[in-house]
Amino acid sequence: MGERIVPARHKVQVTVSLLVPESEYNRNLGIFQVRVDFLSTNGKTIARFSQPYMLRFRSEPIRLALTFLKLAPVITGYISETQTLNVKMRGFIEKENVPTSCLRVTLEQRAEYRSGAGIPEVYDAYLVLESELPFLKRIIWQWKMSIFVWITMVAFIFEVIFVLLCCRPIILPRIRRRGASVNSATTQNNLQAPS
Repeated sequence: MGERIVPARHKVQVTVSLLVPESEYNRNLGIFQVRVDFLSTNGKTIARFSQPYMLRFRSEPIRLALTFLKLAPVITGYISETQTLNVKMRGFIEKENVPTSCLRVTLEQRAEYRSGAGIPEVYDAYLVLESELPFLKRIIWQWKMSIFVWITMVAFIFEVIFVLLCCRPIILPRIRRRGASVNSATTQNNLQAPS
């Protein structure tokens, strides 16, 4: 068994990014399904997630106005009429006994289409796999500067208290009043005089 890509008991978020053209076919396509299968080392499916998705709709007048405004960059090839679709799927927790070895992404058509039809035209696609740290590690990672400041302040306060308790006679010597010893001697003399 090889090394794990994702540590055990970590939550995983998968983002499938599709760069699709704004063609007539894609605009008329409507909804399609994106499915992600988590596969083990022997090829068996551990988990399966699917989500419906569609291109963002732009009305005909807005699309023509945007094309007119972007005419020069579109003709020169600086920009193209495409959309990037980011399909996010979360909720998978990596199992301890069966590690995930790879992912399989499938674009599925709606039920009304024949096999092979109803899938969008795609220029480019990539997948981002993000692992989420467990709760305590995530808190420590996100609040590392605050935790550092608090630990430093608490350590400083404990050091000051320790120094004040252990080295108090050196730092704050006992102060005696000059008149205190004279007054005590005179009161003793006054007490002895009447007898």
